[in-house]
Amino acid sequence: MAKHKKSITLKDVAAAANVSVGMASRVLGGYGSYSENTSKSVMKAAKALDYRVNGVARSLRLRRTRAIGVMINEIASYHWTVFVQGVEEAARQAGYHVILCNTADDAQLEREYLKDLRERGVDGIIVSPLAENFPVIAKVAQSGFPMVLVNCRIDDADITNIRSDDQQAALDAVVYLGSLGHKRIGIVAGLQELETGSSRLNGYKAGLAQVGLPFHEDLVAYGNYAPALAYEATERLITMPKPPTAILVSSEMMTGAALRCLKDYGVSIPEELSVVGFDDPAWASFFSPAVTTLREQRFYMGRLASDTLIAAIDGPLAALRQFPEILLRTELIVRESCAQPRRSVAITLSGKHAVTNRKQFAEG
Repeated sequence: MAKHKKSITLKDVAAAANVSVGMASRVLGGYGSYSENTSKSVMKAAKALDYRVNGVARSLRLRRTRAIGVMINEIASYHWTVFVQGVEEAARQAGYHVILCNTADDAQLEREYLKDLRERGVDGIIVSPLAENFPVIAKVAQSGFPMVLVNCRIDDADITNIRSDDQQAALDAVVYLGSLGHKRIGIVAGLQELETGSSRLNGYKAGLAQVGLPFHEDLVAYGNYAPALAYEATERLITMPKPPTAILVSSEMMTGAALRCLKDYGVSIPEELSVVGFDDPAWASFFSPAVTTLREQRFYMGRLASDTLIAAIDGPLAALRQFPEILLRTELIVRESCAQPRRSVAITLSGKHAVTNRKQFAEG
């Protein structure tokens, strides 16, 4: 029977380098003071012995795990995928690991992940919480635990938040559509319990006011960031007796659902209906026609959230108070999905299988 290779310990490295265990720990841990000769001796011994630092023991000693938690609500979303890439890149460069949790807009699951991450000893958390859990998040932050909010803010809570200027983005889209001559502009709105949803709807209303158009409640259809609901919302808008000539869709996943609905009903874009979407996924540029979108700084937002959190972990917590709110602008990317409004009142609906397709879409 083959013998197991003896694990090399810190004591072995110290003996080989002819220093104390405490000094070897100091050199390998990168803390305290020591001479250059001592450092070279310890590092040479560690390399020769193929020593591996015990990360668990080091975390217990330093009371740090060099890990941060990230809680998002939809990992399948292009927005969040790119955001997490930004977080991970900045964290890795700073020597931190990332633990990712996908909450799926489930308030109970969100609380469970929050508890689990803290029990795992993460050094801080980046989170985009549901409004229902604002009190829980605020309580954790007030205890001195480093946190950064993304795409939301909690009133009366001293937590740094990083957001896109969603209201201005939606306003810009409506003003652009108004400049093309559209008078009836609809919106597939997001979940109003989330700040992104309410801000984008408020921007839509503000845009209408800016171009001198009245707000009509019937031109608002709620997709609530769910593809099946977004399909139904689009369907309701285009089958109205007097449907809109343009629609603003409040997220990338809902834009995909809206385009599927328009295809099923044989609606021509932009001849019969102009479309503007949010988030600017990669497919928007090669979809036919290419989709006009509102591009957010997703990757930069992720890096910024990570850098901001780690600055507070590595330095004074007061670092988070220097910039309590960071608002990022979006960019309107004009492509081929918008044109002057159609002249007819109604839209010609030619998709004879639309009802069947809607059922299949809803069932996934």
